[in-house]
Amino acid sequence: MDNGAEFIKQATGAWPVYPGHPLVLATAIMAVFPDFATASKPTEHGWSVAHSDSRIPGAGDHVGAAMSLLRLGSEGFSAEQMIDYGKRYWERGQAGGHVDHVQAGIEQAEAIESAFRQLAAEWCFSQASTEPASHSAS
Repeated sequence: MDNGAEFIKQATGAWPVYPGHPLVLATAIMAVFPDFATASKPTEHGWSVAHSDSRIPGAGDHVGAAMSLLRLGSEGFSAEQMIDYGKRYWERGQAGGHVDHVQAGIEQAEAIESAFRQLAAEWCFSQASTEPASHSAS
């Protein structure tokens, strides 16, 4: 997929709810990037590539929360645990102060949950190794 907002629209029937539910944005990140290592690669400014990519909709802190959610997957957490993290972040933060968007964001997250689960089952959460590959003679 070339555009996270388009993916969200196709999956839920609505454009992303601002500032972006972490579960919704995490699903968009998985739709746009081939794996966690690519999405989390730091840019020259220290942000993740996903954080600075215009194909990922949402406010910066909410894209950051989506990356934190996906980092849980890279650490071996289950899809259910990642979903719970996203829900707690959204509800605790009251949509980043956009309290009139809380319920719409909850509904959008519920609508995209099955797509999240499907992508999470297929997406590579492994971090790229920073150590050189060892070549041993056998």
